[in-house]
Amino acid sequence: MHEWVNLTTRIGESIQDPQTDQLRAALEELFASKDDEHPDSWVECGSEQGPLHSLTFFYSGRGFYTKYSDADMTDELENREIKVSSPA
Repeated sequence: MHEWVNLTTRIGESIQDPQTDQLRAALEELFASKDDEHPDSWVECGSEQGPLHSLTFFYSGRGFYTKYSDADMTDELENREIKVSSPA
């Protein structure tokens, strides 16, 4: 169970508990941008008592899933690369 979910858009806007349309819009904007200065967007979810899950996507289509031991990112427990061609 997650206490919180937070989306950070490529320009740094933070959206708490994002809806599906907000997630899709952030990915569509990211993939369309091709902006080397703001190349990524990410979603983090977690709780104070459990692990933190992070999903980061870059406009290039590369992505990373990372699981940390806690919200302070004390220990990295898992890391996987993801390849996506578009937000669809």
